[in-house]
Amino acid sequence: MSRVLLAAPRFPYPSISGGEKWTAKVAEGLAAAGHEVSLFSFAADGAAAHQTALAMTLEGRVFRKVYLLPRPRGAEGAGLPALPAMYWSAEAARAFAAAAAETRAELVHILFSEMAAYASALPPDLPAVYTEIDSSYLYPWKYYLRETAGLKGFFKAAEFLRARRYARRHYGRFAAATFITASDGRDIARYLSARITAVTPNAVEPGDFVPPAGSVRDPSEVLFLGHYPHYPNEDAALRLARRIFPLVKAEIPGASLTLAGSCPTPPVAALAGYSVSVPGTVADIRPFLWRASVFAAPVRYGLGAKGKILEAFAAGLPVAASEEAAAGIEGAEPGRHLLTASTDSGLAAAAAALLRDPGLRAGLAREALGLVRGRFSFGGVIETLCSVYGKVLDAA
Repeated sequence: MSRVLLAAPRFPYPSISGGEKWTAKVAEGLAAAGHEVSLFSFAADGAAAHQTALAMTLEGRVFRKVYLLPRPRGAEGAGLPALPAMYWSAEAARAFAAAAAETRAELVHILFSEMAAYASALPPDLPAVYTEIDSSYLYPWKYYLRETAGLKGFFKAAEFLRARRYARRHYGRFAAATFITASDGRDIARYLSARITAVTPNAVEPGDFVPPAGSVRDPSEVLFLGHYPHYPNEDAALRLARRIFPLVKAEIPGASLTLAGSCPTPPVAALAGYSVSVPGTVADIRPFLWRASVFAAPVRYGLGAKGKILEAFAAGLPVAASEEAAAGIEGAEPGRHLLTASTDSGLAAAAAALLRDPGLRAGLAREALGLVRGRFSFGGVIETLCSVYGKVLDAA
């Protein structure tokens, strides 16, 4: 096995967003597979002390060494796309190169576009692997930024051009690349020189989501989960509560809606009221998945596989999703694994049909659980990454 330095833009503990969950599970899986894993990452604003303490508990258990830096202020990011600009500094690049040397890394694995520029700080003979989690930043009609970058609405043309220049400049450095979906791989293929590629999908540990004995579902509850500072999730929650759920309520007067997850933004928190619950951040979202009868995912923006849908599948919770959200779950068939629609009225009809029909719920849940176990478990992701690492090191 090899000495691996992972580079991630956000320290993945506690894991409150999809990217953090993926990073944490990959790190833990690689360590369990026998790799010596170190981590280079940035602390969240206002949480540095807490995350530093967590990092210390993880050294010697998951990681050999954790390098946790304050997030750069963005002052040196001129000319970079908005998100990479938030994480770039020359000082951090020097620290990254020093971390690779100190850990005697045989391979560096850079996660997500925010960190791709840091490959330029590495010695040319040190192989680097890149993982793309969401290629939508290359497509201004699909990618929104909100709190994370201080922008609202569609990308401007200049930002789109900066993203393309960034990919051309940095992606050719990587010896291998993996993608959350095959479509992400097709989107960035033109920028890669690597011949070693693989799909390492968003995934879950199915065993972690098995409902406990004695759990009872509320036959009237519709659920959505999200990390709400991520704008596509806020947008989906607002769309669901304001436009879709009232249509469900008109058909099924006893229906209720729960908007669970983490860090509700003020617009999401304001949705709480009659038949709509916004419980706020909790340490464990699984009880919500075990209690509801329908999971609604009216997500419109962003690409990639939606971890929230996979979590619902693993928990045995039937899903009504937008066509955009369902498209990221490769292999999921509408009508077999989930219900899909493109309009508010269509999503409301799908959710209402699921609330009314226990047999339909059970059939979809059974097929979806089989799909997760076969194609979207973290065990498969780790196996693929180990194979990629082996090919890269053999080539080097």
